[in-house]
Amino acid sequence: MKKTAPAVLLGLLLLLTGCGLVQRTADGLSEGLRDAALGALEGLSGSRWSLQDPIDEFFAAVDARDAEAVRALFSPNVQAADGDLDESIQALLDLYPGPTEDCEMLTPVGASKHLEYGRQTMVDVHNSLPAVCGGVNYYCSFSYVTKDEEDPGNVGLRKVVVATEAARCHPDYYQNGLDLEDGLSVVTAPAAEGETRRIGDEPFAFTPYDRTVTREELPAFLETDDSWEGFTARFGPPNAEGWLGTGYYYELVPEDGQARYVHIYTHDFGDGARRVWSVYLYNGRDSRELETVWKNPKGEET
Repeated sequence: MKKTAPAVLLGLLLLLTGCGLVQRTADGLSEGLRDAALGALEGLSGSRWSLQDPIDEFFAAVDARDAEAVRALFSPNVQAADGDLDESIQALLDLYPGPTEDCEMLTPVGASKHLEYGRQTMVDVHNSLPAVCGGVNYYCSFSYVTKDEEDPGNVGLRKVVVATEAARCHPDYYQNGLDLEDGLSVVTAPAAEGETRRIGDEPFAFTPYDRTVTREELPAFLETDDSWEGFTARFGPPNAEGWLGTGYYYELVPEDGQARYVHIYTHDFGDGARRVWSVYLYNGRDSRELETVWKNPKGEET
């Protein structure tokens, strides 16, 4: 069973790859299983399914304000079918001033493949990532067809979405995204009300509080009271909640001028009370945690 578990987990994570939920899903696993699954994904997505080069070329063209170069990156079929492509490119140039400060993929690449008699005939790679320009985060998704033997006109960018942080945090963003067609979509509305904040590589609706929470005091408190009720009574409500119920976020005192947050998971260990299960430290950029702050020893018993 131990040999098959990583393979099953890898299949699950492959389904989530590119939608921003891989790391949050993996964080709930044991450290050994999490590292094995993410390591396997990184190996799969490294040399075989490269997507970073087209992303770099896309933002280089945007930074150069070269609309024709942006258009040329899309597949011939998308260019022919999307009558609004030029208008969308102009909308992107109006929204995104450049230059790009960061557009590095921070999570493994996903891929859709067509097989005929065990041979790949079509490969479509995809991923989501934040791009930073002028200190502002824009949230992007890319789909790129690297191979299509049946119709080579599909090779190239198939679908690109660029969204503002406020739009990305709106509750209807994912549902509305199902209606987006191939080509380029620039999403600025509907937009979430109130403050938003990037934590790791994901944006969240964020509620600031006038309080000070340090990394050191969390494990000290949890060793004496691991109940979620006790934790919120001591530290107050969370600043943000994870997507699909994946835990809670608290802002910490910055370290060396850099933002710090903790991602907290809760769990019912069978006694009817919700308790803190694990606490991970994040910065304001990377998808993976910086360190494990605390893990409930009760988790090893369940």
